[in-house]
Amino acid sequence: MSGVGSAAAVSVGDGGREIFRHVCGRARRLPEPGPEIDERAWFDLASLTKPMATVACAMVLAGEGRLDLDEPVRRWIPGAATVGTVRELLGHASGCIAHVELFRTLRRGAHPDRRAELIDLAARVPAQPPGAATVYTDLGFLQLGAVVERAAELPLERAFAELVAGPLDLGARYVPTGEGAAPLAGAVATELVDPHADDAPPRGLVEGFVHDENAFYGGGVCGHAGLFATIGDVARFAAAIVQTWRGEPRGRLRPEVVRRFASDRAAPTTTWRLGWDTPSVEPGVSSAGDRWPRAHAIGHTGFTGTSIWLDLARGRWVVLLANRVHPTRGGTSADDIKALRRAVADTVVDALGLP
Repeated sequence: MSGVGSAAAVSVGDGGREIFRHVCGRARRLPEPGPEIDERAWFDLASLTKPMATVACAMVLAGEGRLDLDEPVRRWIPGAATVGTVRELLGHASGCIAHVELFRTLRRGAHPDRRAELIDLAARVPAQPPGAATVYTDLGFLQLGAVVERAAELPLERAFAELVAGPLDLGARYVPTGEGAAPLAGAVATELVDPHADDAPPRGLVEGFVHDENAFYGGGVCGHAGLFATIGDVARFAAAIVQTWRGEPRGRLRPEVVRRFASDRAAPTTTWRLGWDTPSVEPGVSSAGDRWPRAHAIGHTGFTGTSIWLDLARGRWVVLLANRVHPTRGGTSADDIKALRRAVADTVVDALGLP
């Protein structure tokens, strides 16, 4: 596990069912070794929150006629800088820029409603004209989380629980932050942040709370990050997506909607579909490796070391959960986790073949 954190979990599916699962490592290395993990360990999914919570909720709402993807974002967020549509938010083509350290405003002073303020701050960041190109953007998905809330008429954590987690029998959940909040017991640690560093939030060991700073200081429940899950949760979600795409609806998901999200583009030249990426055709680039199919394949990665890749046509998936940012996001950990993702995906294809 050198270079990629202290813990990892893998799930492999084929034909719409899980055929392999493995977990290893410890909950943390520093400041002292943590307990060995098992299948009940909670991982901070980071940006896997996007497809598993925000996009999945949008799929359900769109399928039930409660969310029109071609409506402007301003229909739901009147003060938004983007003039793009919900569809363009989903496809990272709304003109929103990638990231702003909004937490630097939120971590000081009194903020009666951090969640609302975070969304307002994100929405007001100047945006480029939509639809021409894609920029992978947390700011856009912060706003998409608010759109989901308003379309569902529920707070995001309840929308996820009622639209996605409950119907699919997932234990995945958000962990609210703020005064009096309790960390999630049994969670794998992420970064050990130097509390005396001038350029970093003074958090110490991040364990049981979301690693993403904007999400942490914005209340813990966001459209771009904040979800925690076990390897079993992510495996069941992967199974639900591939089974529904193949015409076997799961939960409140509908095949025609899942297929649309997996194939539609919000910009003319992009690897992105609606909330999902696709493997790069350039050798040596994709975190899905070089052997994973390029047709009918979608996936996503997360900053903490998480990833999911789906081969929809074969009902196949590979999920990797890790805490590569532990004890630090620095060094070679970003390159190491990419290499590990590629190796795992290539090994799965080598083992199962491409009939």
